[in-house]
Amino acid sequence: MSTPGAVPRRPDASMTLLNEILERPLDPTYAAVAARRRRAGLPPAKGQRSLLFTVTLLVVGLGLGVSAHALQGNATARSAARADLIRQVHDVRAARDARAATVTTLSADVAARDAAVLAAQSKAQAQALQELSQDAGVTAVSGPGLILTVADAPQVAAPGANSDLRSGPRTDEGIVRARDLQVIVNSLWASGAEAMMINGQRLTSTSAIRFAGAALLVNNRPLVPPYVISAIGDPGSMPGRFAQGTGGAYIANLKASFGIGVDSRTADDIHLPASPSVQTRVATPLRPDATMSAPAPTKAPSPTASGGTP
Repeated sequence: MSTPGAVPRRPDASMTLLNEILERPLDPTYAAVAARRRRAGLPPAKGQRSLLFTVTLLVVGLGLGVSAHALQGNATARSAARADLIRQVHDVRAARDARAATVTTLSADVAARDAAVLAAQSKAQAQALQELSQDAGVTAVSGPGLILTVADAPQVAAPGANSDLRSGPRTDEGIVRARDLQVIVNSLWASGAEAMMINGQRLTSTSAIRFAGAALLVNNRPLVPPYVISAIGDPGSMPGRFAQGTGGAYIANLKASFGIGVDSRTADDIHLPASPSVQTRVATPLRPDATMSAPAPTKAPSPTASGGTP
């Protein structure tokens, strides 16, 4: 209860320190020095300090501007160098693809000429050579079959309930690995595929599917997803055998557990080019009784006969 005639107390009387800070933000010592300078006819603050502060700000700003310009120049140089490297890679890749196409065309021409010469001698042998060439992948083939497309997951999927059938050092679960394509390709062979290719690369008995760093290589050629596997075979039986076998279970696991995209469809006409990388390593006669006539070895001349000293 208040006493009559007493001066009313301010509501903020208990906040003296806060009021002092708000009403007089300048430190009392600085205020006293400024007042003493005014009484002496001097300005409240030294102009040199303000000038030094201004010059310092200008120098700092200039340094920041020069640094930003230098960084921008370095970024521009790096971008230009990167663009030039990308252009060179594209040019080399285009030249390589053109040469590979030329090799394929010339190889097909040589194979056709060989078949024509052999057919003139023996039609049965020519037919056998044609069948062997198709199995080896040195001739182009076409026919009905199955087209299977495998693509990386749009994002890494959450781990599924199924066990991971894949093993390897890579940790990106949504990335298609070399082992995945190996399992799928081997399952297609086991399901009755007669010829196969991945992204234009014909598969033969010497083809390799492997990882090299972050690149997936087929026949030592880097491929980019999606990976389109084209297999020629009986469209009535091959898809069912593949779906019920190891390959079908494997791709179902990839799709359910890791989000990897898998799409399959049958096609009436699949064209597979010849493989330009096939080379003859071992050759045997088509007829067991055939023999190769070789020139008789000649004896090297003695030093005396050649005019030398014995």
